Amino acid sequence: MIQRFKLVVLDANFYWTAQLFSACAEFADVLLLRPIDFRAFHQQYGSYFVDRQPRLVSEGVWEQRICCPPGWLFHYWWLTERYLTHLIKQFQGNNPLIFVFNYPYYQSISQHLNAFSIYYNIDDYSRYWEGRETQTANMEKQSIEQANLTICVANYRAEYFKQTNKKYLDRIFHLPHGCSSKFMVDRTLVQPKPLPPELQHHSRPIAGYIGALNDRFNFHYLYKVAAQLPDVTFILGGDLPTPQDGSADWWRGVELAKSLPNIHLIDRVSHNRLGEYLQAFDVLLMPYADCEFNLNACPTKLWDYMGTSLPIVANNVVPEVNLWSDVLLIAEHPDDFVDKLKFALANRVWKSSERLSIAQSHTWQKQAQKLHQQIDSLITKS
Repeated sequence: MIQRFKLVVLDANFYWTAQLFSACAEFADVLLLRPIDFRAFHQQYGSYFVDRQPRLVSEGVWEQRICCPPGWLFHYWWLTERYLTHLIKQFQGNNPLIFVFNYPYYQSISQHLNAFSIYYNIDDYSRYWEGRETQTANMEKQSIEQANLTICVANYRAEYFKQTNKKYLDRIFHLPHGCSSKFMVDRTLVQPKPLPPELQHHSRPIAGYIGALNDRFNFHYLYKVAAQLPDVTFILGGDLPTPQDGSADWWRGVELAKSLPNIHLIDRVSHNRLGEYLQAFDVLLMPYADCEFNLNACPTKLWDYMGTSLPIVANNVVPEVNLWSDVLLIAEHPDDFVDKLKFALANRVWKSSERLSIAQSHTWQKQAQKLHQQIDSLITKS
């Protein structure tokens, strides 16, 4: 009898990380480790109690929440590393292990394990720890050298790694985020679904965006678009950052956008209602800022949007979005964005079946299967 893999993810605090590796339960027993600073732990869970043992959260998937003291990642890593290694080995038992780590500083744990290791990169980490830029770059290089497989959610980042780590080209792969099946329509929409009750007082057509309204979002750009389309209602769902976050120029963009009568900011939409909102808009928007974060991003929004089959208009600053220019309407500047939005409203089913087909082949389950194929291929070669 073939032993079933154990798969441990360090860490699974991001939604998309948990989604991808939970879907790996088809071929492995999965443990999602969630180490969190004690302040954030209390804010999120309302207590300081930790999970002494993994908790079963779905078939084949466990999680373990770990309340960490200040300085656990750097000042007390020697102690944290021993504790996390103990938890991983305890879950592994005598089974073959796949160890996934998503921050380069976690890589040292793999040296204490008998495991197939995966470096799962979700961003450019050089900006994460101020004063440790050089150290982080060196740790990331070690992670790519020592991991059996490096997975990047953004193609831009994968290509960068291939250019800077040419010796390991055959171990670096691009695996974008998946599409949540619960946000996906069964068949292409000829017309959008009815608006949620909270939005029914707004007039159509509605161009909508649900997501983070932080410095990744270009309010200046949207203002230039919406000012030319007074008969289109623009709905933005999400929380604005605190006043001390974001530059003064970015906040001027927010105020400009809010000054237009056809732009409406609504409260944050709960995740379980995301599909209800997205499927009700006439067209979906992605007006992103030209910044370092967006260069290395794989927006989950792209995949949530794809699953609606509805038309999507985006500007051209996110390389991952530009990969799908054959089924999206990609604008080079605000005037072009206006033209493409008009086209989308006049041609609602343009490429709609293609978008849905792409989404159906990029569910989290499908992405997990692609990952499994890469793992099988490398294990077979070794």
